[in-house]
Amino acid sequence: MIRHLTCSFLFLSLAAATARADEIRLKNGDRLNGEIIRMEKDRLTVKLPYADDKVRIDWKQVECIASERDLTVELSDYEVLVGPVTCTDGAIQIKSSRAGTSNPISLKELRTVNPATYHGFLTAGGSIATGNTDTKAATLSTLFQVRTKRHRFTVEAKYAYGEADSRTTVRNSLGSLKYDFFTTDKVYTYAQTLLEKDSFANLNLRNTEGLGAGYQFFDDRALSLYAEAGISYFNEDVIVGEDRQDAAGRWAAGLEWEAVPDRLKVFHRQEGYYTPSVSGVTLRADQGVRISLVNDIAANLEVDYRFNSRPEAGKRNSDLLFIMGLTYQYDYW
Repeated sequence: MIRHLTCSFLFLSLAAATARADEIRLKNGDRLNGEIIRMEKDRLTVKLPYADDKVRIDWKQVECIASERDLTVELSDYEVLVGPVTCTDGAIQIKSSRAGTSNPISLKELRTVNPATYHGFLTAGGSIATGNTDTKAATLSTLFQVRTKRHRFTVEAKYAYGEADSRTTVRNSLGSLKYDFFTTDKVYTYAQTLLEKDSFANLNLRNTEGLGAGYQFFDDRALSLYAEAGISYFNEDVIVGEDRQDAAGRWAAGLEWEAVPDRLKVFHRQEGYYTPSVSGVTLRADQGVRISLVNDIAANLEVDYRFNSRPEAGKRNSDLLFIMGLTYQYDYW
């Protein structure tokens, strides 16, 4: 008797869970039942009850979606509706507690579903070698970003350390904070600050603070590309030698290209300063590839380049750092 009651309870629980599941109708006729996580940049992420990993579906292959839960839907004109979603003739209707039931909305009019407000990544890499030469190296970097229609906040930090035969050979770090205000979908103004330290480049602290303008050429799942230009206050506190404070021109650019969908991403970020009074150029450029492994974890292969056209006596004007590690990408919505 107890066994029959237990089986009945489990059956009813499963049936209730299935009834509450969201529905995704594809253009090829298939129907999926699961939990809609979000849709951004033409990619629908779904958690299916019979799969361990999240499933990502090309939004162009989706015929319709439905959910008894409240979904946050952002339209192409940035209007936001929240409520259960029903499917009707290849379109959706949203039952909002404030505005009532909407008119049928084509999926082409949807900008995002449950949009991620916060996202970022954490990368860690390192190496150890023993034998004729004992070497150790470690790098840690993170980037955290908050984006709304008009505002974007970006925080970045990076640290690298290395030693050979118990002697420190690499030790540098940086931190940056940046705010972008979008006057249109693509044009924005920015305010930024950057802090850098590098013991082996004779740099006790470099601090820049500046204003400028940028242009977001692309910002979708397959391709993100921007460029910036502005002016900055440039301050260098060196370990040995004369400190320097001056005005400088600043430029920056960033690229993320999904060369193989869901598998391979190529990235490049650079930031440079030109100081007219001494005709000096300072540049940092990070580039590499990320190869998806499982869920939100990817292998990270990266080359960081640093250049200073006016190094202190006895110092080279450029540095290269090769990084192999793992990246974890996260989102909050």
